[in-house]
Amino acid sequence: MKQGVFWLACGLILVSVACSKQDAGRVVILGTTTSVGNSGLLEVLLPAFEQVSGARVRGHLVGSGRALRMLERGQADVVISHAPEMEAKFLEAHPEWSYRKLMYNDFLLVGPLDDPAAVLSAPSIEAAIRRIVEGRARFVSRGDESGTHTRERQLLTLAGVTLPVEQVVVTGQGMSRTLRIASAIGAYTLTDATTFARVGDTVDLQPVFQGGPRLLNAYAVLMDASDPHDDSRALAASLFQWLADGGGRELIASFRVSSAATGFVVWPTDRPRDQPSALPF
Repeated sequence: MKQGVFWLACGLILVSVACSKQDAGRVVILGTTTSVGNSGLLEVLLPAFEQVSGARVRGHLVGSGRALRMLERGQADVVISHAPEMEAKFLEAHPEWSYRKLMYNDFLLVGPLDDPAAVLSAPSIEAAIRRIVEGRARFVSRGDESGTHTRERQLLTLAGVTLPVEQVVVTGQGMSRTLRIASAIGAYTLTDATTFARVGDTVDLQPVFQGGPRLLNAYAVLMDASDPHDDSRALAASLFQWLADGGGRELIASFRVSSAATGFVVWPTDRPRDQPSALPF
């Protein structure tokens, strides 16, 4: 009898070890923006989720447009995006996707320390953009269909101007690299506040316009929920819920870029969260 109990216990241990190895071998692919990656937030979030889930998260830092296309093509399980108008188009084409606002901060218009286009005295973001164009100042664009690039184009439309080709330098790079290029050539650019807080001390740039609803930078988490019984979709759903309503919220709320700068404001649960047009206040 004792021998039978011994072998039963051994069997249960072997099953437990096998299940742990199986969980550890599961991978969820997260497509997310370079601004989230540059902030350092993923270095906090991903290990924490891996610890509670037993799964591994593989992050891909790309622009929001590419991240959404990755989700559409089945190349990503979960996406963090910050391009509301683009998100709305994808949701219209894929009503089976789950969507939740996650966090927000601001975009900043930054430029050279001597502010050659006199943007610092502009009364509005539209006027600030017009001064850059009319002053023939150089402007560095991500040019990568990212959320930042999308907002840049929206602001130009709102200002009723077009940047002449000779004024624009297109990097096709992430936010940190784009800021360094703008600094090196004495140009203006649009950035998310968190990346600028992280690298601002290393570049010769200053915020020249900030604040207001036009510069709200909202991040959302999305996943394809068409087959919740599929194992990979179940794991994606676990990450989605953990970010939007679980332990991920607490980590986002407490995350700081530095002792003087917060990273993101977690989206309030008493505000609408399931549409790209939703606002946090």
